[in-house]
Amino acid sequence: MLEEDLTALDEQTGSRSRSHAVLRHLERAGRLRQVRRGVYVLTDAAGGSRVDVLDLIAASTPDPYLVSGGRALQFHGLTDQHFRRVHVLAPSQRRAWSWRGDEVRYVRTADSLRQGAVRTRKTLARVATPARAIADSLSHPRWGVTLSQVVEAVDISLVRDARFAESLAAEAARQRDHSLARRLGLLVGRIGGDDAARPFLSLRGDGKASTPLLAGGPAGGLIDPRWRVRVNVDFDRLLEHRVIA
Repeated sequence: MLEEDLTALDEQTGSRSRSHAVLRHLERAGRLRQVRRGVYVLTDAAGGSRVDVLDLIAASTPDPYLVSGGRALQFHGLTDQHFRRVHVLAPSQRRAWSWRGDEVRYVRTADSLRQGAVRTRKTLARVATPARAIADSLSHPRWGVTLSQVVEAVDISLVRDARFAESLAAEAARQRDHSLARRLGLLVGRIGGDDAARPFLSLRGDGKASTPLLAGGPAGGLIDPRWRVRVNVDFDRLLEHRVIA
């Protein structure tokens, strides 16, 4: 139930004050739970609800917006980690809110949000494509997706779709971030081979400064001459997800 739904309730109660009184009564009785201001969820007789956080985002966040980062990777089955923090890209800043242990954080962006979303029967929420979710996760390490998890997501995606590298390169080109393109090119090359990484070559830019593979990581590491990326982490450790226990 959203704030705008109160108009229909007003017709039944006769006034807005009576409508709010009804809501308060339902909350005290455990049949209604407030998610955040203006957003309520009806509960069953046991006080539970099957409403998912993505459903609430879809119902309460005005377009355009895009769920990206770790929760999008999880949605696409590209990680076995559960990300409790849900990052939602939006053109304006909105207050964070929580639902059943999940925290929804809005990230203000001037980037286009009309594209890069998948259509699925699983949810009405606008969820980033695998390519965008990977690119955003790599670009924003503070969102909580580790480099190892990004590598695993790239690895799984390349196995699922032989042309995924092209989609990932197209996303890097759209974001116009040469450092991102270099890092993605190196990852795809190390995981899928030089041919798979070829679409990233034209996106490297002309800058000669090296880009660290692990943002905020050690200053040392060999520089990959093709991608001008300083590999400041043991790459074998990034592939540990391939080891079958």
